[in-house]
Amino acid sequence: MSLRLMDKIEFHTETGPKAIELWFGDITLLPATDKVDLLLLSAFRGNYVPTRTCLIGALFRQLSLSVKDLAEDKEEDLRDLFHCWWSKPLHENLPYRRILCFETNRSRKGITPQRAVKEVFRALVPATGLFVNGVVMSSLLSTGNQGHSEEAMLHAIVNNAATWMKNGLNISTYKLVIYISNEETLTHFAKLKAKHSDVYGPGLASSTILKYDFYLSYVSENEESVNLVKRMFLQHNKSLTFCTSKDMMENVESDSCLADEERIFQVMKSCARVITFLSPAYLEDDDRVEEYNAAWCLNRQTTSFTRLAPMLCEGISNLPTYMSLIQWVDIRMQNENKEKPLQNITLYVVTYKQEVLEKDASSDKKTTPAIVGSVEKASDCNYDYDIFISYAHANEETCKIVKEVLEREMPDIKLFIDRQQLHTGGSWQQKLYHALESSHMTLALLSQSYFNSKMCNEEFRLSLARHFTDPNFHLIPLQIEELTDVDDRYLSVNNCVLGNQDVRSYVEHLLAPVIKTFLTVGEKDSHIICKDKTVYHLPTLLADGRNARLVDLIQKESKIDLRKTANKCIQILCASNKFDSDIGLEIKTKLAASFQFKVGINIECEDAAVVLKRLDEADVIVVLMSSHFVKDADLIELLHVAINRQRLDLRVRMYPILLNDLSEGETEHCYIYCQLLPYELCFTDTIWHHPTLDEVMKNHPSYAKTMRQCVSVQASFENRIQSLLQHGIDEHKMRGFQRESERIKLQLKLVRAACNRITHYACESEGEGCEVIINIIDVIKAAVPKLAPEKDEDSSKNRNNNHQSKILSQVASDTTEQKTSQACQLL
Repeated sequence: MSLRLMDKIEFHTETGPKAIELWFGDITLLPATDKVDLLLLSAFRGNYVPTRTCLIGALFRQLSLSVKDLAEDKEEDLRDLFHCWWSKPLHENLPYRRILCFETNRSRKGITPQRAVKEVFRALVPATGLFVNGVVMSSLLSTGNQGHSEEAMLHAIVNNAATWMKNGLNISTYKLVIYISNEETLTHFAKLKAKHSDVYGPGLASSTILKYDFYLSYVSENEESVNLVKRMFLQHNKSLTFCTSKDMMENVESDSCLADEERIFQVMKSCARVITFLSPAYLEDDDRVEEYNAAWCLNRQTTSFTRLAPMLCEGISNLPTYMSLIQWVDIRMQNENKEKPLQNITLYVVTYKQEVLEKDASSDKKTTPAIVGSVEKASDCNYDYDIFISYAHANEETCKIVKEVLEREMPDIKLFIDRQQLHTGGSWQQKLYHALESSHMTLALLSQSYFNSKMCNEEFRLSLARHFTDPNFHLIPLQIEELTDVDDRYLSVNNCVLGNQDVRSYVEHLLAPVIKTFLTVGEKDSHIICKDKTVYHLPTLLADGRNARLVDLIQKESKIDLRKTANKCIQILCASNKFDSDIGLEIKTKLAASFQFKVGINIECEDAAVVLKRLDEADVIVVLMSSHFVKDADLIELLHVAINRQRLDLRVRMYPILLNDLSEGETEHCYIYCQLLPYELCFTDTIWHHPTLDEVMKNHPSYAKTMRQCVSVQASFENRIQSLLQHGIDEHKMRGFQRESERIKLQLKLVRAACNRITHYACESEGEGCEVIINIIDVIKAAVPKLAPEKDEDSSKNRNNNHQSKILSQVASDTTEQKTSQACQLL
């Protein structure tokens, strides 16, 4: 029985038009050309017997698709939290990209259809919440062997689908399939259509009147933490208003005309923020998880502010990936340190209060809650700071002193300090990088804790790269304590040394005046801000380094032990344009065929949740960086997941490959960290055309076959030219054929080199750390040895101390009593 579209419910949302479609027929007869992203099915837990009355049986009989086999090799198993699991990608000939199986226990007798479907959609959020215009198909779930009535399940599925899709769940189409056509079903669907077709219309979320500042989602086990947060919030602003999970449960009876899921969204839309108090008990509570999912969907849909604000009450070992990507406030009360959580709560509410004042300047305070949001997502990359203060969190008090003095001396100065600018609910690492790249200067507070911090080292390396490649940017390292064994890169620019002074006095009398003069009139002080620094062209500098290393790198490659590649996982990230995807797919094919890796690539999986899961499991993450890559916000987000994994897990390596020059056009300054990833291979490097490299590859057993293919390509090109010359081909076409021939040979060599290098990384990565950002000083020293930085730390200190003494003498000679007093204190 072929599939027939009988009716559909269409409605508009803030993210575009969506639809729920009713189909009659056999779900297994869906043409492969109409492939859907996810097929939903239901089963009793662990029971995948292909009976005649269930969809599992139809899939087995009609398509030879065994759900039992898929269950034995799941992509992700979330049955403990969400009663579901989903499969790995299915064969391309099938009409479904993946199957999501929702499982129930036989012992759960008496469960209502509404409750059953509610649990299905709770499972659907982590599985498909990150789809881009996903298409989901299902039968009338739980009506076969599980015994619910078709009418009840039809109403429950359509109502839930409409509510979740209208409120941010990224499914563009939900296809509901009923095997046997009947008029009664069409009548019920028509009533549902009248209820849901454009009831809300565009812009509902933005027109909802805000009644509360906060919705507090929590379980009773964490009530103590909730009450503490409320008390601290009210201490700072007594007018703040709250709605809680407890209020929601108490008002269920009075709002009986609304379905639970509709009520959740309606209440949350009336709150400026949703705070979820995360703990193991929270994840075990189905209703609370549903509240989190609702806030998560609204957060994705809302473009003007960040609605979701998680707070972590207790450590969670199995936090789902989609939850872990949202930045939370850590309020865990440790026995040995209760001060830090209290500071985090205070910082959050102070930031909220500041946003209240900003919002009230342009809106009527009486008709809205205290705030309508935080950082605007649309402008997350458009920072403009005077100074990025880079510091270790162990030196937070010193940072506060520096901030206080700078803001007192220069009230209009714009400072970036991570504790203030990194708001809950955002991508902290991405914002940190972008803020640094759009700041006028970096002030690095050097300490032993700073040297021991991976994140601080990355900030310093990025700042160094900007310092030596951007004439308008300046790095100021300030040593805030005595240091030993200082790395060369920290001595490559003028260091400011406190000497016998305290930080407050130094910043007030030496640093702040110099910075103020520079920011106001552009005048530089050669002892603190370099006057005549050498500026290099970054792409050329990096390309020269790669060109110098590649021949030696390939020449020293050892034979690969295939026993070490067993069970290794590779995940490739690339843009979807033809050139990038062709390279990515070719690398994937060769890695799987030649080295027996398990290889995934993002462009073959539209389910971003699955890509994130693969990033969590990969031994090597291959990033094919290009100008197309950096313009894709979703890819940049995945890149930051990969960077963070490499930083935190010694067992994983990120292997970036550069496909073209990122300095072209609008990407020149915005993504300098993308240029500073540790690339070994770049498609546009001139070394690929050098005969020395060809000779090395020809004599290397791992590349000999590839070089024979290049010879064959060249011979084919020459034969073709000879043939075309007989027909009078012009020079322009001949050059075009030659360029194509060179591109094919280059691609053959690059792909082979990439596969070999990735394999070496996969076999040798365990236990070896790897820097995320390269050290630009090493690159400069290799390119220009005579410009190696001074290593004499004592001379550096003496030079700066002499300058500081001279400034203090000037202060002391001031005729005012205040200046004389200050100079005496300093001396």
